[in-house]
Amino acid sequence: MPQLTQEDHFASAAQRHFRDADYLQTDGRLPAADHLYGFAAECATKSLLLRFTDVSVDSKPGETKPSSKPWAEDPDHPGDPDQLIEFGHVNELIREVALLARGRSGAPLHAALDGDLRVFRRWRVSHRYLDGGYAQADVVARRRTAAENILVLHQNAQLDGRLP
Repeated sequence: MPQLTQEDHFASAAQRHFRDADYLQTDGRLPAADHLYGFAAECATKSLLLRFTDVSVDSKPGETKPSSKPWAEDPDHPGDPDQLIEFGHVNELIREVALLARGRSGAPLHAALDGDLRVFRRWRVSHRYLDGGYAQADVVARRRTAAENILVLHQNAQLDGRLP
């Protein structure tokens, strides 16, 4: 059996989270569905970042163990290990992918993702601790569409070996 890469793990997690979110949305469990649509979009985006840009999960400069988050050099501060871009949750990816776009490897991905990622700007991982009243059906539906668009972009990029 071939060794799975972190890109593969992110891709599988994206599909799993999306399917689970659809199940929960159909059952009317909007807060949990909303959360998982965010994670699906995040995982697919991270897989794309690892496949098509200079983003890495290798150890950061000066460290010995692999990074727990994907990271890249900040194009505005190349070679400065104190100015790395770390790619976090989906709502943070909006800013982080835009920063990466300043470098030559991130611009096509930023152009392809920007509109769909913006749908998650008010999504927060901390919402998992709330009562769920924030989850409105129209917002969850928009986030589902955005997550689906990102997953389709990911699948097409895997098939074509390139971004649109």
